Amino acid sequence: MKEHIDYVVDYLKKLPIKGCITGSCLLDYFDDQDVDLFVYDEKSFNKVLFNLYYNTNFLILDKLEQWKLDQYLNKEYNNKSSFGITTIKFIYNTCVPVNVILKKSCNNIFSVLSSFDMDIISKGYDIESGQTLDLSEHLPKKQATWNKWNTNFYDPELWQISRILRQLQRVIKYHKRGYNTDAVCTKYIELIDRVQEFQNIFNSDNFSEKLKIRKNNTKVVKEICILWLKTHEISDEQLELLNEKIKEI
Repeated sequence: MKEHIDYVVDYLKKLPIKGCITGSCLLDYFDDQDVDLFVYDEKSFNKVLFNLYYNTNFLILDKLEQWKLDQYLNKEYNNKSSFGITTIKFIYNTCVPVNVILKKSCNNIFSVLSSFDMDIISKGYDIESGQTLDLSEHLPKKQATWNKWNTNFYDPELWQISRILRQLQRVIKYHKRGYNTDAVCTKYIELIDRVQEFQNIFNSDNFSEKLKIRKNNTKVVKEICILWLKTHEISDEQLELLNEKIKEI
């Protein structure tokens, strides 16, 4: 399996595009590894899509991903999410997921890596320059922390906290992969406390109701996080509940 990951990374490095390779593929090998390719502009995004689409080694196996590609290529439909991100997932040799990502707000490798929540994944290879940028602090020791370069962690608005919390599952996933993610989990709890302390300053019943839902959901998420920090174990039911509450935040 590792040779397939290495092949995909080498293949993408040779493409004439502006972008960077990031994520778990640049860490030690483990099961269920994927490859993330961020591109800096739509021209590069189109180049990658056509290249992979007409390469028989890369397939789109998910119907939703095929729909997203059809919408993007054929119907001139703007399928970017509200966060300004367009992602199409290919599968190399039916075993390696390759995520091709166009992020509207990122036009260089630093802007990509500094948007991640966890420092250990904040490492990337810039294709055009051939240089590697590493924002991690203690990666060789497999000690993870929150990404100090991500400005959303500093005095964040309520919507920014909700957005960051949607990445919380990484804490559990990377712990299972052998990384100490306690510091990241603790940071998430701090953000949840800020949600709990938030006071409604707007004269809006609709906002009050949404804030109440956020507070109720983050309270459950915090309880699961505290329990996980003590045991580093989570049941399937707790994980399902965690995912459900995060989506509702």
